[in-house]
Amino acid sequence: MKNTQTQHRWIQRALTLLLMIALPACARAYPTTAVPSLPPTQPATKPPTQTITVPTITPTMAATATSTPIEDLPLLSGKDVTFEDVQFILPANLASGVDAQVVPGIDILGEMYPAHTEFTLVNYNSKNTDFEPQIQIYPVHELGQSATQIVQALKDLLAEKPAALPRGIPILPIIPARQLIDVHIQYLTFTNGSGIRVLTQLGQGSWPINNEGLVYIFQGLTSDDSYYVSAFLPVTASFLPDHVDDPATVPPVDGISYPQFDSSNFDEEYSDYQDAIIHKLSSTPSEAFVPSLSLLDDLLESLQIKSVVTSALTPDSVTVPCVNGLPTRLLVGAFAYVNPEPPLPNNLRSDAGKNHSLIGEIQPGQALKILDGPQCADGWVWWKVLTIESELVGWTAEGDQQNYWLIPCKSQGECGP
Repeated sequence: MKNTQTQHRWIQRALTLLLMIALPACARAYPTTAVPSLPPTQPATKPPTQTITVPTITPTMAATATSTPIEDLPLLSGKDVTFEDVQFILPANLASGVDAQVVPGIDILGEMYPAHTEFTLVNYNSKNTDFEPQIQIYPVHELGQSATQIVQALKDLLAEKPAALPRGIPILPIIPARQLIDVHIQYLTFTNGSGIRVLTQLGQGSWPINNEGLVYIFQGLTSDDSYYVSAFLPVTASFLPDHVDDPATVPPVDGISYPQFDSSNFDEEYSDYQDAIIHKLSSTPSEAFVPSLSLLDDLLESLQIKSVVTSALTPDSVTVPCVNGLPTRLLVGAFAYVNPEPPLPNNLRSDAGKNHSLIGEIQPGQALKILDGPQCADGWVWWKVLTIESELVGWTAEGDQQNYWLIPCKSQGECGP
């Protein structure tokens, strides 16, 4: 019964959000900005960036986990929360407990999501009517094509850790809405993974920023790429209105008012309003929000998810350096040869990626030794190799999303068709 209620709650949430973002959009479109991994809309008119401070975190939680039958659907209370191989610490005064359950596979706005673990914080202080305070843990390799593209975008972001971002971060579940603001962006490290958090409000049309829509979003990946963590935790700021029915009644922020819909300079005025909100929220200390951002960080940083991938890599192991690619069958120090079917050579490049300079070709059936890797680029798994016949060193792809171009062999002498 509880799982059915959760499924209905997800559908209701999606429909509510769609209604919320559709009504303002009918009035006037807000000035768009580049948002990675969200559905494309109009081009940016004023693309702001946000500097990110990367914290140094030393996780200390012990690795323990227990399995609780799904039919029990327990309400977990106390400091330590453990359910279905997931563990975290619930900070004091954040919530009275956690409603934990396994949600069955569900279709959300045309995208299928597999069965996943969900935690709902009980008696959480929130004015947000669009999102419940929840954490979802998704098995990465059971996600659909669109969702795995989001996972790959997040993985690339966490690998590069740029100091500034275009507005928006990759988000699952996929929501047909933009991040109207992005403040207090920060990389976080949890016990066996990492992620990024942002304070934002979602919408497709222009609308005043308010406590009913303000939300702390965390998106993360376990270090073995097995699980995707998505947290939506509402927060409030004292200077924001709790709810907006009429934008004309919204008080100015630092002297900047929300623009009139019939203004001939609406886009520019709305962009100024966004900047004023971003500046005000950015200058608001983390502890001044309710709940405090540091309290939410503490929750996410304590997270631990039991790994399902072995740590020792062998030629027969299954790892997926590219989350939407084929599992690699190779390892450093081993040998391989170019698949003779079809009879096409493998390109050898100066670095991992199709945009790097071409060094040469490895002909079908020719052997090579794996020197380094794997790396993910362009959705392909790349390895640094030494070609046995020509003694060239460079990077080549193991295959694409459907076919292996390199075949492993136990020794140099056994390589070949």
